This record gives sequence, structure tokens and C-alpha cells, in this order.
Amino acid sequence: MTATAPANAQSSTPIGGVTNSDVVWIGVAVAVIGAGVGIGLFYAVHHGQSLSGCAVSGSSGLELQNRGNQQTYALVGEVAGIKPGDRVRVSGKKAKKSDGSAQQFVVEKLTRDYGACKVQPAAP
Repeated sequence: MTATAPANAQSSTPIGGVTNSDVVWIGVAVAVIGAGVGIGLFYAVHHGQSLSGCAVSGSSGLELQNRGNQQTYALVGEVAGIKPGDRVRVSGKKAKKSDGSAQQFVVEKLTRDYGACKVQPAAP
């Protein structure tokens, strides 16, 4: 003779197989993902900008001719390491434009010096 245990219809997990600890871990995961998205958005909005282009001597000092948006920026701030004639990438912030003056860029850091600017041929 063999003894068999009667079938038990009850289980230790609730309907759907989700326990209270599963709910807690899901809540923790949602909180971590939300914090990550929030921090990413903060840095995307408040992080300094960078520009690259050729540094030239202008009428009011050092200027950067940006090829990306075809604008010229008067450079102010940490410009000691920037030499006219070099192609550079600088990090910082755009300053508010005052009436009649060139757009200013406040340099916080010389990110990279690519060397001498390439001379482009004149358009016919």
C-alpha cells in the first residue's frame, strides 16, 4: 500500500503569484527609475553648453566663429589658453545679448584644442 497526501487547493502566494515583498521591490524599482530620469533631465537642462570653431582676434577681443550655427561669439571668461587661429572646443554658457553687441559666450573651460584652423577656399 502506498499513502498519498490529499491535494491542497491553497497556496502560500496570493492570486496572481505576487507577494507583499514583490510589491515593495516593484515600488523601489519605480522610485529608482524615477530618480534616474529626474537627475538626467536636471543635467540635460542645467548642464553647460559647448561650442567649437575657430578662434580669431576681433575688435573687442577674442571671438569664436562657430561653424555649426554660423554665428560669431565674443569670448569672455577663461580664455588665457585660447590662441587666435586655433580650432577649439570650449565649455561654458551663452550670455544674454545686449543691444547692438555680439553674442557672448562665457568660457568656463577649454575642452579641446584641435590645432590650426583649416583655411577654406573663397566661394566663386
